[in-house]
Amino acid sequence: MSTETAPDAAPAEEPSGVASERPDTTGETVSELMSDAAARAAAWAATARAAATGAETTRTAATGSEAVGSAQTTSSAGSDGTTDRTSDDPSDAASDAGTGTVADPVRDETPAAVHPAARPLTAALLNLSGLGLGYLHLRAWVRLPVALAATAGLVWVALPIGREPIAVWWAVGYLGALALFALDAAFLARRRARRPAGPSGRRTVWSPRAAGRVAWATLAVVPLLGAGYAVTQHEVLEQHLAYDLDQAGASLESVGTAFGPFKKTYDDAYATYVGVAEGHPATRAADRVPGLVDDLYTQAKTDDPCTGLVVVRHFAEPGTPGPLQGVAEGEIPGALHDCGMRSAETGNLDMSRTYLTELLADHPASDPASAVPGDLEEWRDGVLKDLGGAKGCADTDAATASTGFLAKFDSGAVSALADEARERVPAGLLKCGVEQFERRKYLGAVQALDGLVESYPRAKEADYAERVRIAAGIALVDPKAGVRLPARDEPEGTLTLTVYNYSPDPFQMVYTGPATGVVEIDECDDCSYLAKGEEPVCSGYSLTVPSTTVTLPAGDYLTATRRESTVVGWEDVGVDNESFTADTVLCTWSSRF
Repeated sequence: MSTETAPDAAPAEEPSGVASERPDTTGETVSELMSDAAARAAAWAATARAAATGAETTRTAATGSEAVGSAQTTSSAGSDGTTDRTSDDPSDAASDAGTGTVADPVRDETPAAVHPAARPLTAALLNLSGLGLGYLHLRAWVRLPVALAATAGLVWVALPIGREPIAVWWAVGYLGALALFALDAAFLARRRARRPAGPSGRRTVWSPRAAGRVAWATLAVVPLLGAGYAVTQHEVLEQHLAYDLDQAGASLESVGTAFGPFKKTYDDAYATYVGVAEGHPATRAADRVPGLVDDLYTQAKTDDPCTGLVVVRHFAEPGTPGPLQGVAEGEIPGALHDCGMRSAETGNLDMSRTYLTELLADHPASDPASAVPGDLEEWRDGVLKDLGGAKGCADTDAATASTGFLAKFDSGAVSALADEARERVPAGLLKCGVEQFERRKYLGAVQALDGLVESYPRAKEADYAERVRIAAGIALVDPKAGVRLPARDEPEGTLTLTVYNYSPDPFQMVYTGPATGVVEIDECDDCSYLAKGEEPVCSGYSLTVPSTTVTLPAGDYLTATRRESTVVGWEDVGVDNESFTADTVLCTWSSRF
């Protein structure tokens, strides 16, 4: 007994939750696959239960009936060019079950094609590779060149790789284009899934499963290429930066330690170092910069403190980029101290006082300023220690100048050092002058003793220093005066020597012998210059002619004249040898040539 249903009969009741579709009168299949995987699984389960129930009913109702177990409906190409497809719709199986047709579970479990809902995602992922694979898969031949052109444009911009990466907006724009291509491929795949396939029976280049594998495999193309570009570009940048640093170092080596005339070379090299460190801090080249800056700074300062002060002032100027501005600014007090002390050691006392005064005035709380009094005291002691030593009188001027140098400081702690120097300098100068006299270096003796007599007239050594200076001055004219030093304790005088000045100029007569000294006489207002060979009438007494009387021990004396602290001797005979045994009168005058 047959259970077939008439073509125009009403459909049998289907399992709940299963939607079935029937072929129309033209024989075309209008069923589409469900997009929801869960619904499809439920439908297959319902179909299996319906088929089992229908089969049981049929076997009971009639024997020998012919069961129809196929749940597939095939279609052939129609006259309109469409292709009959094999329907995997579970609703067809459910319909057959309702009419008594038995579905074959074995045949229904054959692997089906990937659901069309997955194809838009696959196409989108394929286009994210940047190679237009989504369009290639969908056979979108017009869109494919557009996608490839976007990638080619980015490659054109990015190559060749330079020291700086491409602008960020290029990468952002390219990624945005890939996102648009992906969306476009997804929409295109969705639209094509709703339309019948062409005569070939395929809408895509790859099968759905193969396309999925290609999509996930090529998804990493853009990130990998981007990472490779970033690594390569970073290495290219490192090479450029290393070259810049090497060139800057070579320029510094070419100029050596001469900072003044090559200041611009140093500035350019420093600007290069700072630019690398600040512009590319995360590079190996930037790691080299601190050491290079230290080398530049050390090379510029050299070992000379005053050159170092110039360098420190230069880099401490406001607006100097990089780390050296703060470093140099903090080193100014120390540089002022070092240059000031070096200037004092080399005898440039004016420069020394300038820098040390600036240090004490502008940086009074700094450690270098606190060290100034102690350092100057040590310097002063060193100067005084050398007086009369192995160097002779080479440091005589420095010893004399040290008191004036120290006295001009506003700092009480420093100016107090001058008072102590005044107590020690005269003895050193006298010692130097005496040693020079004994070595018959009379000019050196005169120079040393000039500083003592003129700078320290109230010193206890001044009187004897004056007598040694006179003897040394006379010895410069006549070496016989340097036979022996003047006695420190002269014998008492036994006679008087009166000297009259018949000259309109002041007059000084120096003498050495049993006693050494000088006779100073004011000018004669009523006198005039005499002609060559003329002599005044030396009467031994005059109310109008100035005179001076000294008491001397009897003995032989060498006499001469002195002008402006220099012994020049008499105009006729130079040094005159006189023997004073009783009270004596001398007259002096000036002749006009």
